[in-house]
Amino acid sequence: MIYIDDSIMQRGCLATAGSKILDNFIAPFDATVITRLSEKTERVKLAEFGLGDPGDLPGSPLLCNDVFGHVRSRAVKQGLCYIRPTYGTVSRFGLIHAASSMDQIGIVAKDPVEGFSLLSAIAGHDPNDGAMFPEKNYTYKADKKEPRWSDLQLIDTNADVYEQIMTILGYAEISNNISRYDGIKFGFRAANYKNLDDLYVKTRTEGFGLEAKLVSIMGFLVLTQDYYTKYYDKALKIRRLIKESLRFDTYDVIAAPADNHLAVLAGLPSLTFNYKGNSVQLIADVKKENVLFSAWEAIK
Repeated sequence: MIYIDDSIMQRGCLATAGSKILDNFIAPFDATVITRLSEKTERVKLAEFGLGDPGDLPGSPLLCNDVFGHVRSRAVKQGLCYIRPTYGTVSRFGLIHAASSMDQIGIVAKDPVEGFSLLSAIAGHDPNDGAMFPEKNYTYKADKKEPRWSDLQLIDTNADVYEQIMTILGYAEISNNISRYDGIKFGFRAANYKNLDDLYVKTRTEGFGLEAKLVSIMGFLVLTQDYYTKYYDKALKIRRLIKESLRFDTYDVIAAPADNHLAVLAGLPSLTFNYKGNSVQLIADVKKENVLFSAWEAIK
């Protein structure tokens, strides 16, 4: 049995992304990851658009999109692990988008062995997703090479910067994506409205939770003419500098806390798990998931 977050479309099933705004939306087709599964599936609801704590996870394995780190933090608390693959190795076709440039379907698993086995099944090029690497398939196994480790303190000192960039970019992109939910074409529609504007207001007021409303407002503000260059454009430039600053020629693995956003911002693979009572996130270079697997085996 594989659990599927309902932000991943499955033909004929509700796909709400955890939000009332999509309360009656039935997926018209299967996401690519669904077509690549041979096991039975069970759908579950997590937090609205991944914006809050999802609560107790149903078990493993679980496919979901964890942009802001709430799922991986919860997974570690439950004695599970979370694998976030390299951006562009797992198709997002059929995923209800949150923050498009950082969305990536990942895996909650009982351990990396289970997780990487499932990842091997769902990863690979899909022409329906225009942001993918060309490899048709990937094989994930422990690399025999001994990983080199970076300085954990170096990553911790940048945590506040990553948090701020993540907030600006993530909120702006989510705000833009959820602006399409207005009660006209699909999803929830409020009753007893007087005109079109009243329909929009009532539908979004009743359909969105508090966090989604706050993100919508903050994201819209960042994208306005007065703040776009000052905040959003600058955040994009800093994200590029962050990616360029990494030196995987001198180390193989970066260790960081579970709530660190480096991997999401830079599109890197990461493995989050409990190590001696601490939540640890290992981060590797693009398409170097096997190094993460090897590092976990070395310290388990």
